[in-house]
Amino acid sequence: MTVSEFQPLTRAAIAKLIRGRSLHGADKSGHRRRQVPRWPFSGQVEMWLPDDDGGESLSLASCENLSAGGVGVRCDEPMEPGLEIPIAVHQPEASFHGWAVVRHCTKLPEGFYTGLEFIFDKH
Repeated sequence: MTVSEFQPLTRAAIAKLIRGRSLHGADKSGHRRRQVPRWPFSGQVEMWLPDDDGGESLSLASCENLSAGGVGVRCDEPMEPGLEIPIAVHQPEASFHGWAVVRHCTKLPEGFYTGLEFIFDKH
């Protein structure tokens, strides 16, 4: 897949991806307080994080779950809640590019689990 084949990260694109996997019904994450159900989705997520030189550096993460509003990823680096970052979400059906905001970051025995909320109206 080339960069020109990436699709913009939109509500409609993510809804279509979820529908295409026939993942309707109950929240598969088991978390009852969620506003939007999440389902297990594997794949790679690219994130461009601010670096010490004022630029950005590419960081790779593993997609753990996906919802209409965001993605949960397992990554090597901690991220500060509130940080807005450009991302690319890669799934077998398509790759999507857009923006997300870090909502939480939890230390794991190996790496971090980070919740990213999609920003659909930025740029």
